[in-house]
Amino acid sequence: MTPLAKLAQTITPTRTLKVLGALLIAALLGACASAPGEKFSGIYPPDSEHGDIYLYRTKDSAGASGAFDVMLNDKKVGAIYNASFLHLRVPPGRYNIRVFPPHHARHSDLQIDVEAGKISYYRYHFFPGNQNVSRYYSFIQLKDPNLALKDLTELKSAK
Repeated sequence: MTPLAKLAQTITPTRTLKVLGALLIAALLGACASAPGEKFSGIYPPDSEHGDIYLYRTKDSAGASGAFDVMLNDKKVGAIYNASFLHLRVPPGRYNIRVFPPHHARHSDLQIDVEAGKISYYRYHFFPGNQNVSRYYSFIQLKDPNLALKDLTELKSAK
């Protein structure tokens, strides 16, 4: 039996209604879970004793209904929402950024080095996966400052 035939056997009216109901609830919740802060209006001036991290998530329908906890070296430093950014000013050093999607066991990690007086931009990606392997995939990506600033103009502060 082909994979498509197997899939067709699993689709029932009841299952279809359940999926549609879950999608409707997620869409309604997504409208309620937005970043609490102001729209991005520019970067904060760098500080000679600290480094700045901008972690952001662009608008997407996947995972739109909740805040994603952000950890820096195992300490919660905030959360990012759909279409939001988080600005962190930290002492120079090596850090592990970890993002936890709500209701999903998998998290994303990235080791970064922060330099005093420097600004780094990281985009968090979250998207649907293959139901047989993982419901969702995610990763954190270092971004070119020009591209990141273009993305940030569409986002609100998560603080």
